[in-house]
This record gives sequence, C-alpha cells and structure tokens, in this order.
Amino acid sequence: MTTQFNTFIQLGSNRNLSKFELSCILEKLNVDEVNFMEWRHYVFLSLDSSEQKSFFKTLDFSGSIVKAGTLSFSVKKSDETLWKDIFLDSFTRKLDEASIPMNKKLKFSINIQSRSLDFKKKISNNIRRKLNRYFRERKTQVKILPTKKISADLTPFQFYKENMLKRGLEIFCFDIKSKMFFGFTSWVTNPFKDIKQDEERPERFFTHGTSIKLSRTLVNLSQTPKDGIMLDPFCGTGTILIEGLKQEVKVIGIDKDPKCVRATKANLNHFSEQFHSREKMKEKWSVYMKDSRYVKDTIEEEVDSIVTEPYLGPFLKKLPKIDEAKEIMIDLEKLYVKVLNECVKLLKTGGKIIFIIPEYKYPSNLQISPDISSIANKTKLWLTEKSKFFSLDLPIEIGRKHNIINRKLIVLTK
Repeated sequence: MTTQFNTFIQLGSNRNLSKFELSCILEKLNVDEVNFMEWRHYVFLSLDSSEQKSFFKTLDFSGSIVKAGTLSFSVKKSDETLWKDIFLDSFTRKLDEASIPMNKKLKFSINIQSRSLDFKKKISNNIRRKLNRYFRERKTQVKILPTKKISADLTPFQFYKENMLKRGLEIFCFDIKSKMFFGFTSWVTNPFKDIKQDEERPERFFTHGTSIKLSRTLVNLSQTPKDGIMLDPFCGTGTILIEGLKQEVKVIGIDKDPKCVRATKANLNHFSEQFHSREKMKEKWSVYMKDSRYVKDTIEEEVDSIVTEPYLGPFLKKLPKIDEAKEIMIDLEKLYVKVLNECVKLLKTGGKIIFIIPEYKYPSNLQISPDISSIANKTKLWLTEKSKFFSLDLPIEIGRKHNIINRKLIVLTK
C-alpha cells in the first residue's frame, strides 16, 4: 500500500529555522503547492519524482536540516501480516536502487519513531528477524546497528562513521496514530565536511564569524538565483560569502575592519584554490574595506540579495542594565537603518534581505531588541511575517531559548 506522502525530513534542533529553510528550498524549486504533515521533529511531504530528485540534491546546501528520505508505504497498525510482506518487497527494491555491493559485510540500522517502548521492541525484532533470514538465504554477512539497543537513531556523525551511504541502509518506521509509515534514509548532513572546512580555513575569529551551518541556511533563505549577486555588508571572515560561492552565486563582501578584510580575502583565496579554474573562481568574488553606511559609490552592480550577520553591539559576558540595553539597541537601530538605506539602493526590486538582530532577555519575559517594525518603516522595506509553507511566524529566534543574550532572524523585501 502506498502512502500519500513520499518524503520525510528530520528537522534540526531549531525546528522553526529548519521549517523556514525547508519552505524556502521548496519555493526555490518552484513548488507551488505541497501536501504536508508535521509530526514531532519531522515533516512529511508529497513531491513528484522530479521534485523529489531535485530536492535531495538541493539538501547538500542546507544548513539546518538533519536527514531526509523516501517513504515507501503505510499500513494500519492492525495489518501486521500485510506490512511484513510489503516491507520485504520495498526493502529489496531500495537495496537494488542503492547499488550496495553484496560481497561485503552490510550494515543496517532500524529507526523506530514511537512513544511506545513495546511497539519499538516489537517492530524492531520483526524487522531484524526478516533481515537476518533474508541475508542468511543469500549467504551475506550483515550487521544491524546497534547491537544492544532496541532502535538505532543514528546521529550524522555515526551515520558517516559507519559509512552507511555505501555499505547499508537506515530503515525508518513512524508510529503515527493508527498508522505505520515505512521508509529509508536518502540524505544526511555531513558534519565532517564542515569540521574540515572550519579547520582548514586560514583565518578564524570567534567574535567576527558566523557559523558554517547558519551561513548556509542564510544563503538558502535569500533564494539568490544561480549566477546572481549576493552582498554581505558586514562580511567578518567571509563564511557567508563562501557558502554563497558554493551555490554558484557571485558575492561581494564589505567590512570596515582591516583585520576582517584580510581574513576574508585569505579565506576566499583558500576556497578558490580548491578549483581547477582558480582564476575563474576568483572573478566571482570581491571584498572591499569600507564603512557599510557609505557603499553606494564603491559598488556599481545591482545585487539580487543582501545576506549578513551585522555588528550586534559590544561583546558582553552578562546582561547590561535595562537602561544601558535600551541605549545599545537604539544605537544599533540607527546603524541598521543607515546601512540598509544605503545598501537597498543596490538591491533589485523583489530582492530579499536576510538580517540578524540581537535580543536581550530579562526576568518577567522582558525582551529588549531593535524595533523591527521601525527598521522596516524607515527603510521602506516589506517585513516578512509568515513562511509560504508550514505554520511558522517570523522573526525566528536563533540560538537556545534559555540564552539571556540571543539573536533573531528577520527577512525584509524591497
């Protein structure tokens, strides 16, 4: 039995950010409507075959999504005999599609998503028995992960450490109300790539850099077209620019700190050296030492998007007094309005601005941050308050909810 959903997505720790990135990815793929269901930290989608294929490829550039895969079928929980027969057929087809060599020891994990421990134990044991019997008949060695636990919820680190993409499959079963949904993992974020990129880049400054994953997400949210131009007016060490280059976007970085400009150029040069056409790659980026409040005369091109994590105020180890915090936010609001009014002159009509602002949290739910509505009004920009897909309100809080000093993601459109 088929299911109305054919794709599942595991969201990251910041579910709202993951859902917003997912919504922007679907928009960029020109998906107008999508049938979806949200369940715990998963989203289930109905995509046609071409959309699904493009979707999995696009996920290599996502920053906040953890896993994604295909859903093969769903059955009522009462149809125990039926799902066992369908599962084996579905598993065999997936094994053939994955082109996994049968002459090596294969690895499998069984991920049962259910609130019931008894259900996990029952389904896991049934699948184990079927797999062991299936491979025993074919005289193939298998290893089912983990050996001691009932169900394996593999982290991305474990997934790549076990070489699951080339040596096996991760099997999913979702226990949702009266139904069971069965599927297989098709894509997992690769943390080792990010670690390698972070360790190998020549320059890193803790107070002047945006994380690789967040930078990747911000670029996705901008929906900058291929060969379009993206501007980062507070480029720091250039992480956002590098993530833009990965998506074949031309990038422009601006920073008034000479140390940051040198670091950005060093990091972009290092990234460019990884390509055979090094000189051609270097033509796709430019970095200027300039105050972002006065950039109009420096840059002549129109840009498709502005993506940045700007100056967020003084580096603080603890919350300032409330009056001091309000003064900081007023000064930041003036800075942001000045920069945006200058940069928006370069932005194409309809272009997006992905912007981060600070937020201080005090007892009694007191939150102090720059006035978002005031920034939008003074810059004559449209403030995005909803995502196209999913139940999601903006702005989105970035970071952990219990942090006393946090950040918010806002989206403005010209």
